[in-house]
Amino acid sequence: MTRLCSAAAALAILFTAAAARAQDPPADTGSAPVLRYPPSSVRPKLIAGGLALTAAAYGGAYLCAANWPEVPGSDALKIPVVGPWIALVQNDCAPDDPDCGFTLYFRGILTVIDGLIQAGGLGIVGEGIFMTTEANAPPKKKTDAAGLTVRPAPILTAHTTGVGFVGTF
Repeated sequence: MTRLCSAAAALAILFTAAAARAQDPPADTGSAPVLRYPPSSVRPKLIAGGLALTAAAYGGAYLCAANWPEVPGSDALKIPVVGPWIALVQNDCAPDDPDCGFTLYFRGILTVIDGLIQAGGLGIVGEGIFMTTEANAPPKKKTDAAGLTVRPAPILTAHTTGVGFVGTF
């Protein structure tokens, strides 16, 4: 009986909860949507992050190649970016372990993951180089401090219609 009551209470809460209004969709104004791009200060961070990711993946592959030189294809891991793909083609059992079975497949999976990480890091570098960023805001024109600017503005309320003046001085 308690399970039925708790299930009914959970369903009641689920169906009576209000929708989250964290960010309402923009109202359709009939004009073209405003495109937003990241600021240009993002470029160096993306490039550095992509290079760091590629270097970390390459460093791990190089350490494996240096520690296990007897494994076929390990010399190819010392080549950045394309080395894992060359090593994948040369992937085979070591001469001292002719029946490596699971190790062969596991090494192949790790080699593919390493190659994808290195290529992805270079993709992030390319994104940082070629991405579109927002231009810096144009400098505001300085107005003459002694100048006076006045312009008419309509006034429309429920009980009044007229013209007023606004300006800077």
